[in-house]
Amino acid sequence: MDLDLAGINFFRLTPEVQFKDFNCGDPDLNDFFLNNSKHFSKQLLAVTYVLESDLDVIAFFSISNDRISLQDIKNPIQWEQFQSTFPEGKNLRSYSAVKIGRLAVSNKFKGKGYGKIIIDYLIDSFISNNKTGCRFITVDAYRESLLFYEKTGFKYLTEKDVNRDTRLMYLDLYPYLNR
Repeated sequence: MDLDLAGINFFRLTPEVQFKDFNCGDPDLNDFFLNNSKHFSKQLLAVTYVLESDLDVIAFFSISNDRISLQDIKNPIQWEQFQSTFPEGKNLRSYSAVKIGRLAVSNKFKGKGYGKIIIDYLIDSFISNNKTGCRFITVDAYRESLLFYEKTGFKYLTEKDVNRDTRLMYLDLYPYLNR
């Protein structure tokens, strides 16, 4: 699905930005965006990016630093399987990642491909401009978002959270290096 991105602004949220209408149908995500995103940025906890048209906020996402470690998986066999994707002798106790803390698309624009555009943007950003050595993108995905993340290439990090409201998922950036 090709989207016409003419007339769409994409920017990093700053304290000066005046919010436009936004409702993704999830009170927690709406509240974060409208009431906490600037505070998180000011406190150096997360950076929020916004996609908007002249009239509406289409979507937003927040990212922060993360890592994947044995404590996340809590199963030595799964951890060994995870580490087996790395070259011999490069097994670490943790691996660098960027976490999608929040990602939401306005109800008005859901199902039109904007979520995928955001994931593609993150992949491209960390492949082409990887300033700190980041191999993975992680997310604590809400149950209702699992299928979206699966379709965009994310995998489950562990089975310990199968019955929880959120599941820890990851996307390995390495396969995207040569695309």
